[in-house]
Amino acid sequence: MKISKKTFSKLSISTGLLASVTLLTACFGSTANHVKANYKVTAEAIPDYQSKNSPISSYWMPDKFLEWSAENDQDLIYNQSQVSLAKRIFPDKLSPSNSNQNKKTKIVALSMMNSSTSGNPSRGTTKFDSYTFDYWQYIDTLVYWGGSSGEGIIVTPSADVIDEAHKNDVPVLRTIFLPPKEYGGKVDWVKTMLKKDEQGQYPFASQMVKVAKTYGFEGWFINEETQGLNADDAANMKALIQQVKKEDPSLQIMWYDAMTKDGKVDWQNQLNDQNATFVQDKAADAMFLNFWWTENGLADQKLLEKSNIYAKNHNIDPYNIYAGIDVQAKDVQTPVKWNLLEKGNQATQTSIGLYAASATYTNASNWDDFQNRESAFWVNQKADPRQVDHSVNESWTGLSKYVMEKSAISGNEFNTNFNLGNGYNYF
Repeated sequence: MKISKKTFSKLSISTGLLASVTLLTACFGSTANHVKANYKVTAEAIPDYQSKNSPISSYWMPDKFLEWSAENDQDLIYNQSQVSLAKRIFPDKLSPSNSNQNKKTKIVALSMMNSSTSGNPSRGTTKFDSYTFDYWQYIDTLVYWGGSSGEGIIVTPSADVIDEAHKNDVPVLRTIFLPPKEYGGKVDWVKTMLKKDEQGQYPFASQMVKVAKTYGFEGWFINEETQGLNADDAANMKALIQQVKKEDPSLQIMWYDAMTKDGKVDWQNQLNDQNATFVQDKAADAMFLNFWWTENGLADQKLLEKSNIYAKNHNIDPYNIYAGIDVQAKDVQTPVKWNLLEKGNQATQTSIGLYAASATYTNASNWDDFQNRESAFWVNQKADPRQVDHSVNESWTGLSKYVMEKSAISGNEFNTNFNLGNGYNYF
């Protein structure tokens, strides 16, 4: 993502969430200290896997990624998802909460679920440093965001995150973060990724398939922002994606709007001739557009409307194009020109892409503040998806205005055993 140095300092914050049936996670320093003064951590909350030899989620540099094998992965059993994707109710059978919700509009959330890229326990921790997400009904894909030039640029979702998402029929993508040179990015890392074998195939692509299928997540988000590449490199990147899709068509690939067909890093903020190649010819399934379409300098160009038209003219589903919104700094205070996203009643120009959706947690001052921010962010300030803000200002309107609530509960009877994953004990 195009980010400031101040923002980049947080990029090593990866992701990872306790499976809701497990136990404890996520809070804040001030609240945690207050709770510690009143409650004792019980033995149930200190399982064996939190010892010095506890299994941790995987992360790699490109060369180490190529060396990975299931046979030599001692922590594999802890890092594999144990829950299959549930099956949501088909959208046509759902009733909108308000007249503005569109059954085609989707949301992808790039979220920092754990507190770092490295050292994240595979299935939870007693520390309050994870984002326990609870609004699964509003997202269609979760990208486990992370990556650091000093730790690893290929980040695996912790197993608890995958399992929790799967219970709600939300696919999980892992991140390949190829950072700008200013933030430690190296052309050699990209070249390692794009290297062919004697048969003209990409070993990295085959490894992407093996790792995803072995760990049990649904695909990859590729963020290529390393400068110094050319058109041949861009063509190889597209071919690598095509090989992944050929080896396993079920895997999802989402491409970020940074590298152009010439191999340059040049954010388009729209779908056009410079970047569309990466979502054509059986390459990536979707594209996450850069954030500047909503800024004053570009707003009059109506880039999302142009993206919608371009997609339709080139046999691309406009709802597989995600309008990027960077909410890391301000979450529910993020200004957005929503009128540029909207397309008349019950429609949007594209789907919605959220960068750092976990900001409602990282920016909160205490637990109640986090819960209030989450509700305002995903639903609205009134905590009621039926009450829609139709004003044309740039204040945060709540995402329930645009997307329908989706459920994996399809029958009249079901069993449930859950909590929000916050606290010191499991009762």
